[in-house]
Amino acid sequence: MKASPIPGHARGQLSLKWFLIFSFLALGCVLVVGYSWLSVQFFIRGMDNIVASNMERAAERYLNGVPLDQREAPSLFSGYHITRNWERMPPEIRAAFPEPPEAQCLLYKQHTSRWFEHPDIIHFAMRLERQGHTLFIAKTVSAATSPKIIGRNAARSMHTLIIISILIVATLGLIIWLLLRRISRPVAELGRWTGSLDPQRLREPPPDFSYPELNALAELIRTSLSSVQESLEREHRFLRHASHELRTPIAVIRSNLELLSRLQETSGYPLDPRQRQVIERMERASFNMQHLTETLLWLSRDDREAPASHPVQIDALIRELVEEMRYLLNEKRVSVSLVTHPHRLVLPEVPARIVLGNLIRNAFQHTWDGEIRICQTQDRIEIVNRRPEPQEAIPQSLGFGLGLQLTAQLTERLGWVYENEAGTNGHRVLLSLGGIDQRRAMTEAPQC
Repeated sequence: MKASPIPGHARGQLSLKWFLIFSFLALGCVLVVGYSWLSVQFFIRGMDNIVASNMERAAERYLNGVPLDQREAPSLFSGYHITRNWERMPPEIRAAFPEPPEAQCLLYKQHTSRWFEHPDIIHFAMRLERQGHTLFIAKTVSAATSPKIIGRNAARSMHTLIIISILIVATLGLIIWLLLRRISRPVAELGRWTGSLDPQRLREPPPDFSYPELNALAELIRTSLSSVQESLEREHRFLRHASHELRTPIAVIRSNLELLSRLQETSGYPLDPRQRQVIERMERASFNMQHLTETLLWLSRDDREAPASHPVQIDALIRELVEEMRYLLNEKRVSVSLVTHPHRLVLPEVPARIVLGNLIRNAFQHTWDGEIRICQTQDRIEIVNRRPEPQEAIPQSLGFGLGLQLTAQLTERLGWVYENEAGTNGHRVLLSLGGIDQRRAMTEAPQC
């Protein structure tokens, strides 16, 4: 026994290896993008906190440096618009914030940029409560007026963030590749070892596959295949021994039947018709048992050499088998339609007799009412049994299953084409006994 190689994945189907690679990379990319977005948000919030802190300090200096009677008018103090009356703010500030800030010590920000775009102008506003008075402080920052160092630092931070993200993704991909390589190598070795198993290697302990789980799986595979191999060997031994031991009693039965026939001929007394029928049945049964035993012995051998072949008249063989099996139709309402055409073919006669005899016997034995049609054209034989009403499936205990199994084994061993179709109203069997391109011959041969 040799284990079948593990088949590859179907076309278009993603393998487990690439599924794990894509899954880990997708997870890594999601984490990197998520943390990058989080870093950008913290960077922006840090800048906002710096702006808010500077605005608070500017407001403190404004309160300490500007007299109380001059705080109503808007004042540009340290680059910030500061006033107690929001309506006196510059128009661009009031256009950006139609309503004055309500919450104190909370930075309000407004810009018109979209995703992945740098804002050209940003407006900031804040409301402060100091010394029992309300102050509004605002500032407008544009790309043209902002210090160049801020832009350079922001661009440098963004470049650093992108480089770090790329390095993280590359490192994650390298780690995934090394991890999967470490795992996939012993798995591939397990697959190759399983595909190379034969009866000799099944007796040897499995190699080490680096992981306890794979070693346990290898031992389980070896144990299971060893059990199957032992069962097959027991069946083969039983088949060889039984077939060999049956040859002697079959030979004794045939010799005694011949002796009985000669004694009856020399006695001078005519045989009773019923006795003659009994002897004929015993002779047919012993002859079939002898052929069956020889075929079973041939099937149990390891060599593939077919039995000796010689010319056989196929149509005569079929008519002979039909006449031998007609006793199975006694007291049955079954009509037999037999159509044959003269055709001689070189093949092993004993296996051909067993195969055709099994098929005809099954058709005769398991048809109680209806029609049996047997048609032979060249090396193509078709056997159809039709029943007038659907019947239940034939139990294999009646021998139907054993005959079909033996037929399938013989046809496979000899390279013949055998097709068996079962239906509720009958059975249809097609058999081709010769030719290299047999399936094409079956379709091109004249139909029955």
